[in-house]
Amino acid sequence: MRIWETSFGRFCLAALCVVSASLGFWTSLQLMAHWDDLWSAGDFYQSGSISTPLVLAEDDVRRIALLSLRESWGDNLDYLERTLLERTEEGLQAERTNYRYRLLEEESGALLRSNLPAGADLSDCSAQETSRFTITQGEDLTGSDRFFWSENDEYTVLQVWLGDAYLTCDPYAAGGGETWTQYGWYFDYMDENWSYSSEEDSRIHSISLVLESAVTNPLTVQDEFWEAQARYDEFQIRLTPLVLVCLVTLSAAVWSLGLLIRAAYGRPDEDVIVLTWLDRVPYDLYLCAAALAFSCLLAAGDPITYNINQYGFTFRTAVGLALVTVLAAALGLASVLTTLVRLRCHTLLRGTLCWRLWARVRRFFREVARHWPVTRRAVSLFLLYLLGTALTTPTFFLIPVYQGLVLWALCRWVRQWRAIRGATARIVGGHPEERIDTRGMYRDLREHAEQLNDLGGSISQAVEERLKSERFKAELITNVSHDLKTPLTSIINYVDLLKKTRLDDPAAREYLEVLERKSQRLKKLTEDLVEASKASTGVLPVHLERLDFAQLLTQALGEYEDRFQRSGLTPVASLPPESCAVLADGRHLWRVMDNLLGNCCKYALSGTRVYLSLERWDGSVILTVKNVSRAPLNVSPEQLMERFVRGDSARSTEGSGLGLSIARSLTDLQGGNFRLEIDGDLFKAVVSLPAAPPETPPDGTGPEPLALEDSSPSPAP
Repeated sequence: MRIWETSFGRFCLAALCVVSASLGFWTSLQLMAHWDDLWSAGDFYQSGSISTPLVLAEDDVRRIALLSLRESWGDNLDYLERTLLERTEEGLQAERTNYRYRLLEEESGALLRSNLPAGADLSDCSAQETSRFTITQGEDLTGSDRFFWSENDEYTVLQVWLGDAYLTCDPYAAGGGETWTQYGWYFDYMDENWSYSSEEDSRIHSISLVLESAVTNPLTVQDEFWEAQARYDEFQIRLTPLVLVCLVTLSAAVWSLGLLIRAAYGRPDEDVIVLTWLDRVPYDLYLCAAALAFSCLLAAGDPITYNINQYGFTFRTAVGLALVTVLAAALGLASVLTTLVRLRCHTLLRGTLCWRLWARVRRFFREVARHWPVTRRAVSLFLLYLLGTALTTPTFFLIPVYQGLVLWALCRWVRQWRAIRGATARIVGGHPEERIDTRGMYRDLREHAEQLNDLGGSISQAVEERLKSERFKAELITNVSHDLKTPLTSIINYVDLLKKTRLDDPAAREYLEVLERKSQRLKKLTEDLVEASKASTGVLPVHLERLDFAQLLTQALGEYEDRFQRSGLTPVASLPPESCAVLADGRHLWRVMDNLLGNCCKYALSGTRVYLSLERWDGSVILTVKNVSRAPLNVSPEQLMERFVRGDSARSTEGSGLGLSIARSLTDLQGGNFRLEIDGDLFKAVVSLPAAPPETPPDGTGPEPLALEDSSPSPAP
């Protein structure tokens, strides 16, 4: 993992990006504010810094020309206008400003006004400009219609500008009545109400002027141009460091932002992206919070600007600007990163509150559309209920009757639904023949009940077919086994007869022994097939009686003592001192133990021990048989208890693969539990049977001695 992909590396990159972006913003803003000064090559007169004072000076000349011409045209200047004219003329005197100008009449070329010293011209000045403008009498109102209050007659006169003169509408002209109102200022379009004003009043004085201006070079007076040049020189000194800082900070910001984007977006081969708490916030909620925070930051700029205007650029204002800028940059960086992460995870839209709300609304309408018949009826019934309530409200004595009918209908629906639920529980509980009476039910409930009746019939039919199939398989196995018994019995009898005859050939004697061994194995397999089939179908008779499990186990170990010795196994039995009486069938229980011990002799590793333990636990007697398997046990316990499955995958032993299956079926028939556990090569079989209750003798003095009736093995049926 690269260092910038760690948490600390990302934090450092984020801090670098925020600080660099803040510095780059202000430096680039400074450069943009002096954009025209960047290309002046150090010449103040060719820079944009001279434009602002030059425009202000030209405005002053225009103001002087306007006020002077108005006075010459007979307009009376008020006190403020006259004071403004005097101060403006005083400010444009040659000894007070570096600005030089000449104001000429365009048609005649006559000099109207100038502040050039005697014998001087504009050739020695720089930043020379020439502009033309026209001054028209009343230009502040010229070009638009206007109303005038007639002080003598005390009414309003409308004047409409026609381009070179005003058309005057006098409401009392030619004896007409007043047509102006305070509501709309409208008038009747009567010819006698319209008249041209007199030539003296309607014609407007107009003059075209040419202004030639320039700035002294060098500057001699400390005025606005002097201050502008000082600022320009100061900026030229800071220009190179400012450009370098701008380029470095913007480059650092872009570089760190690129690394952060790569770290946040992840590599293409990465399938898992770690989301932060910020990425789990709903996107629209985050955007609203970000917009609110950004608005607050913008609002904070207003008091900072006010302080700068009032007190100048102080340390406090610098800290405020830096804090606002850093917070805004951090907010923008977080917005960019979380947007990219959401795009990579495809949660940009799905992670919004609006999308979630829309998904729920869409899901709701989809469900409504899917179940529209039922929903429509429910809505219709509810609307009918509201309508009935509204109709019965005026007659108060009908309200209890109407509400009682509604309650009776609801109780009837609930009763029918309860009947359906009860029948469903009985069907699930193993009684598929259960039928629901659908007479008098509501239509929706009746349709549901009929479907459940059909389901129960289908289940009954499937169960019957399954039982029929099982019976057919059991009968097939029984018939085939019975048909095999007759020739097999003949083979065994003739082998026995051959053994009693004298055979001189040793090979013939050996062949006869092989034939006897294989015929006995085939007989055992046939008997196992019949018993497994009957045990799995439950057709074997079971006679439960009180048996001493410990005594039966001891007897079985005695029967298998020789076989254990031949197999190289040592049995180790652990029997409890107390009674281990169980309720079981003697023949079936003996067959279970016979299969387990025979399984040990066939599959256990020679030279190991076979552990057998018997114990009482929670109302049961548990027999546990443990041995070490000769072959690797690479099958599950469930698979090992299936028919024809053997732990020896090479099938080199004489087992049929039915012993454990028969043992489990016989244990289940006796009300017990049979399970296997495999841990590596350790094989463990557990047989659990219900313990028999203690018996009390007739005199009540103590328990009666336990009698074991015919617990010895009997031939298979």
